[in-house]
Amino acid sequence: MSAYEHGTQDISNHRETYGAILRLFMWSGVLIGLSTLYISMVFAGGMNWFTSLIIVYGLGLAVGFGLKRGGTWYAVMTGMAVMTTIIGWAATLIASMI
Repeated sequence: MSAYEHGTQDISNHRETYGAILRLFMWSGVLIGLSTLYISMVFAGGMNWFTSLIIVYGLGLAVGFGLKRGGTWYAVMTGMAVMTTIIGWAATLIASMI
């Protein structure tokens, strides 16, 4: 017989991996959901792209607050909003030249 006793194995690495996968799915799901909402508001709803961006950015901050996300979440939300604003203004400028 072996000297193994049920429940004595160290599973801390398994818990860390499971937690990392849950965070990955949470981040991915929320980012995909917010992106889909933004695209739907702009193209299907016919809203102005900047107004839609402000609404989705505010919702992203609220979701981060509700899910108790750290500073990384707010940095990603702000970075994506800034990047979308720059691309939107560039597209508007180029479209006005044509």
